Amino acid sequence: MEPSDLTRTTARSSTVTPTIPTSYQDFTAKVSSSSTPYTVGPIIPTPCLQQTPTSADSSDLVDGIIPAANGWSHYSYTEDSQSENDPDGLEVKTETYLSRFWILFSFSILGWFQCLQWNTWGPLSESMNAAFPGWGAETVAMMANWGTITFVLFVTPMCWLMNTRGLRVGVLCCALLIATGTLVRVIPLFTNSALFFTVMCHICAILVGTAGTLVMAAPPMIAAVWFPPKERTTATAVAQVLNQLGSAGSYMEPIFVHSPSNSTTPAEIRSDIKKLMYIYAGVGLAILGAILLYFPSMPPSPPSITSSKERLNFKASIRKMFRNRDLLLVTLSYGLCVGIPACWISVLNYSLYDLGMYQSDATWVGLTAVVTSGLVGLTSGRLTDLVYGKVKVSIIMVSILNLGCFYWFFLLTWGSITVTKWQIYVSVVGGFSFNFATAPLYFELAVESAYPCSEVIIGGLLTATNNLTGVIFLLLFFIPNIGYQWMTYVLLGSTAIALVPLMFIQEDYLRSTIDRNALLQSSYQAI
Repeated sequence: MEPSDLTRTTARSSTVTPTIPTSYQDFTAKVSSSSTPYTVGPIIPTPCLQQTPTSADSSDLVDGIIPAANGWSHYSYTEDSQSENDPDGLEVKTETYLSRFWILFSFSILGWFQCLQWNTWGPLSESMNAAFPGWGAETVAMMANWGTITFVLFVTPMCWLMNTRGLRVGVLCCALLIATGTLVRVIPLFTNSALFFTVMCHICAILVGTAGTLVMAAPPMIAAVWFPPKERTTATAVAQVLNQLGSAGSYMEPIFVHSPSNSTTPAEIRSDIKKLMYIYAGVGLAILGAILLYFPSMPPSPPSITSSKERLNFKASIRKMFRNRDLLLVTLSYGLCVGIPACWISVLNYSLYDLGMYQSDATWVGLTAVVTSGLVGLTSGRLTDLVYGKVKVSIIMVSILNLGCFYWFFLLTWGSITVTKWQIYVSVVGGFSFNFATAPLYFELAVESAYPCSEVIIGGLLTATNNLTGVIFLLLFFIPNIGYQWMTYVLLGSTAIALVPLMFIQEDYLRSTIDRNALLQSSYQAI
């Protein structure tokens, strides 16, 4: 199929007068330093056929902005075809492709499956303890904790890989790690060794957790490379929601695996788990095959002006990000707000146990919470695309609703109000849904604050902080005789404290300003 069959072309043109000289206002490294208005009309991107030097002494290296990773340009600009309406020749042609939906779908399914594998054992905690004696709360928590530990360890090299080698290589690497993990986990099923199976489950958790680095960090990069401005936050939300819905899939596992009872033997439970592991291995291989079949790093033409602009290289992005006060405040707030609830849902059984709910009931609470959070997250992402410039206010408003629900759950666990099933459902589902709704908003605010840093590196920073708080949360399970009440205290406290950094953030929508052809006002300085 020709690319023209898959495109919807939109030409954008405007006149912009930069009021503050800055290298980030130089759309194509060819803008006069005077205050004379210049025109940004249709830009015609064509695949660059010559290698572009990227060394430090190259004239193409401007303030750390490199023409392309690997020394190759994504797009070249026609600067010799000047016209009466475009004296500078700065024409860029933007196109959107129907294939962007396949890219988003295949990546989102990969994210869904990765989260399902990360949260495999939490909903089966009682069954695993009956089938494999010794699989207590510590083992289940450690399986989930491997995801957060490996994220903190490998987020930097994995983000570097995707930033330098492109989306296809990064996503393929993730799919290969997940498929390998599910395969090694079925090997001990042929030996009937409980210890061997436990060891392989730990190895699988490590591989799946490593893949999670890019699964959680890459959505804003996919949105920026493949989607136009009014779809970017929505695309980010879709990828994050499908990843989150992996938890919903895991909460359906008790449908296929018997719960321990007088009429069920440990051998029957082990047989159910064995069948489930085979299914997971097959799904992992199928997803790997689909991504191998078609997953290009970028479309032939950019969907927006800023999509055609190269981002800072890896070192320059890191340097710029850690000097960006607003980005650091966004990151701190995100880690506190989202990190702990995201891990809490994997061990929700234990919080509900103190309220008289067991595995079967907790399964439906968790499933409802995850599905509802997905719907609320999609809604918040879409509204952000439609309502420009209100991200910070939206996060604060949703966080207050989130805090109210968690406070309600705190009162239930504290015994201040009578515990009823409907109150457990509303407080848990409402709190988790409003909490997850802030995730795509945080990513959008962070990417806007740090432009032109690479989106995948920004996503890596946010999710690394998120997982670091998760590591600390899950490690608390290893404190002897700590019980489960502490989880509610941490949940409520972290959500409340997360509001403080938000109050000091100054919003800057430089990327959106460029794409919306509005007046460019920015205080970014050259690196």
